[in-house]
Parts: sequence; structure tokens; C-alpha cells
Amino acid sequence: MEKQNAALEKQEIFVLKPLTHKQLAEMYGVSWLTFQNWIKKVEKEVGKKTGHFYHVPQVRKIFQLFGIPKRINVAVSDVEELFKSQR
Repeated sequence: MEKQNAALEKQEIFVLKPLTHKQLAEMYGVSWLTFQNWIKKVEKEVGKKTGHFYHVPQVRKIFQLFGIPKRINVAVSDVEELFKSQR
């Protein structure tokens, strides 16, 4: 029982890092093609990816446009910080 409580109290930390198109699609729970259609509509705001990755400022912008994906666990303060620091 004690181990179970400790596991519930442990918070996962999400570090904002460069992500691939496939990783982002998985985070949003959609297919690669669906995510590609989403990104096409906002490419001017997000910018083109470099190689296979969207850089941190681009990932931040994607999160701002589409919302925080359901498949990551972040603290409320982290989300507030994400939307404060627009560069």
C-alpha cells in the first residue's frame, strides 16, 4: 500500500525538447496524416521543421495553437509559463 501511494504522489516531468512529426502526432492521439493536415494550416505561424524535428520554439507554438496534448503530464505552473513566454 505504501509503494502504491508513493507512485501516485510521484509527478512526471515533461521537458520541452525538439520533437518529430510522428512524436507530436502520437502525443495528440492522431494519425501522422491527420497531424500533417493540422500543421499545413498553421505552417506560416509554426515554420518549417529542420530535418526531421520541430525545434523548441516551434513545439511551444504548436502547443499554444493546438493546446497541450492529453498524453503528457505537466504541472499547471508549467503550462502557465509556456503561454507567458512568447518569443
